[in-house]
Amino acid sequence: MLQFSRFLPPPLSRQNLALTLMLIGWISALAALVQPVAAAPIATPLPISPAGKDAAAPAIVVSAAGAIHVAWEQEGGIWCRSQRNGVWSDAVQVASEGEHPTLAAAPDEETLYLAWSQEFGGNYEVFSRRWDAVDGWSAPKNVSSNDGGSSSPALAVSADGHVHLIWADTSPGVSTLYHAVSSDGLSWPVALPIADALGGNPAVVFADDGEMVVAWQYRASFADNLRIWTARYRNGAWTTPVALTDGSQHALAPNLSANARRLALVWQEGDRVKLAFWSNNAWQVAVTQPGLRPAVAITDAGLVQWDWETDNGLASQFGLAGWTSPAYWAQNSARSGDLALAAHGQVISAVWMENQNGNNRIFHNSNAFATINLPLLRRH
Repeated sequence: MLQFSRFLPPPLSRQNLALTLMLIGWISALAALVQPVAAAPIATPLPISPAGKDAAAPAIVVSAAGAIHVAWEQEGGIWCRSQRNGVWSDAVQVASEGEHPTLAAAPDEETLYLAWSQEFGGNYEVFSRRWDAVDGWSAPKNVSSNDGGSSSPALAVSADGHVHLIWADTSPGVSTLYHAVSSDGLSWPVALPIADALGGNPAVVFADDGEMVVAWQYRASFADNLRIWTARYRNGAWTTPVALTDGSQHALAPNLSANARRLALVWQEGDRVKLAFWSNNAWQVAVTQPGLRPAVAITDAGLVQWDWETDNGLASQFGLAGWTSPAYWAQNSARSGDLALAAHGQVISAVWMENQNGNNRIFHNSNAFATINLPLLRRH
């Protein structure tokens, strides 16, 4: 604890007392300012998937214009729904079958990209579609189109508008990450495997330096524990994959988020979840909590929200310069393995699966965060 008496000569004068109180006030104010400030949720949780049929695996993205887009699995197909200016569109089925949908949005226009995996011709393939306000949804495109099993797609869009699609593919004989790039989300050149990137369940994001970061899970045999691996795509080439975890416990379910200044990675390791930031050319673990299958998002101002599954339901924690205590929300029937977060401006939106009246439905809610301004201290 700071001992202010060291700075005050005895006896204590009125002038020194006033100065001491002023210093205490400044320190208290600054301590409050560095703590993350979360506003109340914008609205109560809203079920957005049609009732009566089980839904799962939601994905979410927010466009540059602030439109919220959500995709999910339901009755074997892929559904989408959007919110603009607080009004939700009707739910639309965009694929008659499929699983593991993923979404991305163009950086400077109202264009949406969707990918998913589905059985086609006796083999699982990765498909994609593009949506824009003029032409609506494009025809489905088989992007993987090979003899291996293709699954778990992940999408990211670069600042120049190129669409990058990553997925796990068994064409080489062992599950390997593949990478395809499209200039428009409609035509896809031949995909190529990422060298030495064995495994599956990839997550992908663009960092503030323009490099694409991919994280995934892999184990060499069933006798080994899953480990988290990462690699970067810079100047048209991939870096050598690096193992983040040591294999002493199962590590799985990576999830990434980035803004102009921060890059965050969360994953499950054993029965705990971990959040790390990229700093000094390495991943630095910042927080560890008991739980399963986390997700993370970062606002423009750098405030972080990460959520995960616990026995008490879903938990959230917010951080800027410090961290709040975990807050438990949703029901214990909610599963964060079916949870996704997305940020736009100072708003973070969440979608998750939760049981309602005997059916698993997709719910949505958003948190708005207060803008935090530090005062300028000037000499007079």
